[in-house]
Amino acid sequence: MAHFRLLFLAFVLSIPFVRVNAQDAYDSRIFTPGQMQQDFDTLRHTLENTHPGLYKYTTKPVMQHKMDSLRALLNQPMSFYGFYQVIATLISDVKCEHTSCDPYQHQQFMQHLQKWKVIPLVIEFNHDKAYVVVNRTNDTSIHLGDEVCLINHQNVDSLEHVLFQYVPTEGDMITSKENFLSTAMNFNYWYAMFIARPDSFDIVFRSPDGKIKERVWRDSLTFRESGMNTIKNPANKKIIEKDKASQKEKADPWRLRIASNKQYAVLTLNGFGGGSKKAQNKMAEKFAVFFAELKSKKIPNLIVNLAYNPGGDEANAAELFSYLISEPRHFINDEYLITNNDIYLKQADLPADVLDHEDKYLYPERNGKYYVREETQGELPICQPKSDRFTGKVYFYINGGTASAASTFAAVCQSNHLGIFIGEETGGTYFGGGSSVGINMTLPNSGITTHTSINYCDFATTGDHDPNRGVMPDYPYVPTFAEQLANNNGWEEYIVKLMVAHN
Repeated sequence: MAHFRLLFLAFVLSIPFVRVNAQDAYDSRIFTPGQMQQDFDTLRHTLENTHPGLYKYTTKPVMQHKMDSLRALLNQPMSFYGFYQVIATLISDVKCEHTSCDPYQHQQFMQHLQKWKVIPLVIEFNHDKAYVVVNRTNDTSIHLGDEVCLINHQNVDSLEHVLFQYVPTEGDMITSKENFLSTAMNFNYWYAMFIARPDSFDIVFRSPDGKIKERVWRDSLTFRESGMNTIKNPANKKIIEKDKASQKEKADPWRLRIASNKQYAVLTLNGFGGGSKKAQNKMAEKFAVFFAELKSKKIPNLIVNLAYNPGGDEANAAELFSYLISEPRHFINDEYLITNNDIYLKQADLPADVLDHEDKYLYPERNGKYYVREETQGELPICQPKSDRFTGKVYFYINGGTASAASTFAAVCQSNHLGIFIGEETGGTYFGGGSSVGINMTLPNSGITTHTSINYCDFATTGDHDPNRGVMPDYPYVPTFAEQLANNNGWEEYIVKLMVAHN
């Protein structure tokens, strides 16, 4: 199934938003320099005192200069969206995929969203072009696969790159930024927050046969209204069918499929599950069944499909790693915090037992760091090879949606030369990064919410690799949008051809 990142019937909102034309009293608030400086300083001090990766990708002098420059902008009254843009820029400059901000609490944002006029399309970016995935208007002449060329006389590719500066990602990755803006309606919301919230949209399209079409919409542009158009418009029939089929697949997030010729199998992982003991046991049981089957049927090649895997629990990723190694190996060398101050730890989303028994979770301070005890995290002890480990050839399919624990898994597997990597750069860096454990704050004057990572993971990776970049494929492969529409398994066919060449 081609992976169209829409979930337009039950989409998920994830990270930041911010900007332009206020539409109600809350949005139209004006802040004094003192109010903004207090909020900015609160966030800055939290980052400086708790974020272990603050200076990983940017030197301390450069990062301090960036923060000073942003604060200097807060010398005159500013609108809510203008101030949020400053906060979003600071968050993005940290270059941590687990550090983010939102203009409101989620429920409050959903209430505002119903009133906004947004671009009446779901768009996916591919090879520096934008394509229609869902037509949220009542115009039946705009179809899945039409290229979106201009929005209100601005090139869509240029708009995408303007928004890149506000998307928080690990290091200097671009693929993960494009993946984020192509997910659900994130591009629409970010356009409304950072670029404009106009009363009408003049959009120019190019159909697959090269025909240019221009449409202007002034009505039925609110989120609620355009959502009703989505279901009613027959132009969406094909993508609705694809989405339903995709949802059936996602009901089974971890699945093994053996090819009819039994020359290879595809292990697809839509995530690495939760961190509870019950969730870890469930995934461990799945892996045991999968690899026992691979061994009993003597499958010679395995494709591990990590595309669009957003991550999950690192311990589950380490469990899978143990089925691919032939001798004991570390998965993550260390995890650490740079503070054990209760003022900060009580604001973090740490389990209660960790807060109550900190000494059982953290070692005493060493060189300014508080290392996590190995016995408390499943990913820290040395991984031992499983008796049913896979001994054939392994091919990893990765892309910009391969993030967090999935990107860690890809990095450690590549460092250990466990297989061949196909696709595009992952969404997480090669040597380490912040984890999802962090501090949740609401800034006192603006109400802007932030989540800032406090735990850093040092991956068990080595080699001559740019520390600001992710796992790079041995064989770059990104299907065009047309190929996705025409062939649901083009990536698999590409990898099978590689198998033949390597065997």
